[in-house]
Order: sequence, then C-alpha cells, then structure tokens
Amino acid sequence: MKKNLSERIADWYSRFFPDAFIFALVLTLIALVASALFTESTTFEVLGYWFDGFPMLFTFAFQLIITYAAALVLVDTPFVKKRIKQMASRVKSPTTAYVSTSIVGALTSFLGWYFGPVITSLYARALGQNVQGVDYRLLAAVAYCSFTISLTGISGTIPLFVATEGNLTDLLGGIYTLDQTTFSTLNLVTAFAIVTVTTVMFYFIGRNKKDIVTYEDLAVVKKGEVAATAEEEEEVMTKQAKKDLSFAEKLNVFRPFLLSIGVLGLVYLIYFFAQNGLNGMNLNSVAFIAIVLGFLAQKNPTTYIESFTKNLPITSSIALQFPIYGGIAAVLIETGIANNITAFLVSFGNEVTFPIITFLVTSFINLFVPSAGAQFTATAPFIIPAAVELGVDIPRTIMAITFGDLWTNLVQPFWALLYFPILALGTRLTVRDFMGYCFPIFLAVGAIWILGLLFLPL
Repeated sequence: MKKNLSERIADWYSRFFPDAFIFALVLTLIALVASALFTESTTFEVLGYWFDGFPMLFTFAFQLIITYAAALVLVDTPFVKKRIKQMASRVKSPTTAYVSTSIVGALTSFLGWYFGPVITSLYARALGQNVQGVDYRLLAAVAYCSFTISLTGISGTIPLFVATEGNLTDLLGGIYTLDQTTFSTLNLVTAFAIVTVTTVMFYFIGRNKKDIVTYEDLAVVKKGEVAATAEEEEEVMTKQAKKDLSFAEKLNVFRPFLLSIGVLGLVYLIYFFAQNGLNGMNLNSVAFIAIVLGFLAQKNPTTYIESFTKNLPITSSIALQFPIYGGIAAVLIETGIANNITAFLVSFGNEVTFPIITFLVTSFINLFVPSAGAQFTATAPFIIPAAVELGVDIPRTIMAITFGDLWTNLVQPFWALLYFPILALGTRLTVRDFMGYCFPIFLAVGAIWILGLLFLPL
C-alpha cells in the first residue's frame, strides 16, 4: 500500500524516535556531557547540580499528580462518563471523529490544562471503540495536538505566574493580569487560528488516510473476550450494595459526609474568586477545585477513595520523569548553559525580532526543560532585562516565552504523559505511534505564532 506523506512521517517517527522515558534519559546525558565539556564547571560539580536538581520539581510534580488524579476521579462518575459516551455516539464517520476531537480538546484544554487532557482522552477513546474505520493512532495525535493552546488558556502556568506577586515581580516591573496576556488580542487571535488550521489539517489527513490501524487492532483484549460488561459489573455492585451493612460500612458509604465537605469547599471557592478574580488561579487553587468537585460528583466516600486509588497509578510516569527533568533544568541553570544560549541569541535582536528570538530560544530550551514554570524561572532573568533594554513590551515577551514553551511539545513527548495513560489503557498503543502525525501541526503552529508575534497587537 502506498502511504501518504503524513503516514510516512509517522512511520519514520515510530521507527527512530525513542519512548518518552528514554527521551528523558538521553537528554540527561546530553545536558551532563555538554556542561562538563563546554562550561567551567568540573565533572563532579555538574553531577552535584544534577543531584541537587532532582527535588527541584517535587512540589510541582505532587501538585500535578494530585490535580490529575483528582480530575480523573471527577470524570470517573456515571454522569460524566455517560455524557462523554453520548457525545461520542453521535459521531458516525472517521473525519467527524478527528474534527470533533480537535475542537473538544482545544476548548477543554483552554479552560483547564488539568482536565482538558482527561476529557479529550476519554472522548477519543470512546470514538476509537465505536466509530468504524477510524485510525486510533491518528485520533491519539489529534487529542494530543489539542493541548497546544492549553497553557495560553485561563490555567496557563506562566500567565498565572506573572499575575501573582512573587520572587520575579520586581524583575518584571510589576504584575501583569490575564487581560494583558491570556485575553490579549495576540493570544486570542493566534489561539483561534491554531484551532481552525489544525482542525482543517487533520480533516484532510484523516480523509486521505490509507493505512488504518483501529482501536480493535491495538487492543490487548479483543471484543467478546471480556468476562463481564460494564453493565454486568454495575449490576453486581448494586446487588452487593443491597446486602446488610455494618455500622462502619454504613458510615463509609454515607454520602452527606463527602457532600458537606464539597459544599463547604464550593462556598469558599465562590468567595475566594469573588475576592481575587482570575488572579486567584494557581496550581494550588486548581488542585483544590478538582478535589472539591470530585467530592460533589462522587457517590460516597468509599467510591471516592476507590476511584482515587485506581487512578493514582496512572500518574506514575509523571512522578518518575519530573525529577529527571528537574535534574536537567538545574544543570542548565547552574552551569550557565541556558544563560549563554539566551545571551548569544538575544545579542542579535531588536524591537521587532526579539519576540521571535525569544520564541525560538524557549522552544529549544523546552526540549530539555518541558516544565513551563521551571523554564520561565530559568530564562526570565536574562530575557526580561534584554526586552526592557530593547524597548519590547513585557506582555509580548511573556507570551513569546509561553508560545515557545508549548511549540516543541509537538515533537517532545513529555506532556503526552497526560494523555497516554487513558488512550493506551488496554491497548498496545505507544507514544511513538502517534507523535509522528504531530509534525505537520508543529510546522503550522510555529508559522502562526511567529506571524502573530510580528504583526498582531496586544
């Protein structure tokens, strides 16, 4: 079978690109060797920076793990699952599956990077299981690419970071609210353009798809081999619930305990955001929101515990890889490599070209430090003063850093960790199976952001 260009790129990627964990290990070796060879740091100093950097992202990793597991608990309810399946059941053709996944993914990710991947992955998985002729690898790529505008949305790490008083506030020259970054003309127009262009691209890629690998082809357990359906399992659980319960068991399934805490949390959240507005959005408040909404949505304390326990192992890849990237970030920062790269490139900048240079610099560094918070901390001390010296608007510079931090996620598979546990569950799907389809999107998104930084007003 003669394959089209996107299929050939995807095949090349699956043959030669390593797994996400191997990618992290290779980048670690590159950072260590480059630092030892091209900086004044001794080998053991470099190894010391690496050692000290392992805990750098522990807090962020724990925030993300709790948020993600709590978000999974929220969607792991009959009501949400039913609504997602109902949405998926209306889709009948593969091209509609690709287009709808792109739109659903973009909208939910813009609203919240912490639950967008969960909803999108569940939706794409339901489509893969029910739509005849849909390529599950391409569907997974569409879901992952929808994450592109996530950190430009209302839960974006960098916009929230600069909107909050902190250690870098003096360096930035003050606080920059979301209306200057997230809701700027530059960001909204480019976000709309990215969703439109990528959705159209996936429509044509899907329509011209020749080599189809379905969910069923990748499934570990084929249809008809499952011992019990979800309905049968639910029936068994219902029968068990009707049995006589002890006093302790009745307390364990007494919903008012869970519901009352959820209501109290919701009341305080309303008060908190009435006082602080969107400036109150940060990783801690986001985790609290996910937990509180889960308290309101789950049936009782026991089902909440069971769901949280079931979903927590899904975050194991995050727990493993964040320390590795923390070590890489520390090496780049402490040895001065990040400083040297940035200083070299910004020396060629002027008021017009500097945002593009910033975009490209942060895109490159993102390959090594995929955490937006860690990268901003590493680059802002050098990029912001240069922007001030060149007369570039700070919000434009902030968005250039944000765009760069997101762009190379389309070729660096770290954030696929948010999608992969759900998409791959019960299948032989691997990250390299779908990352190759992201390359054409990578080129289109880069062009949109560069044009936006050059010509769009704030």
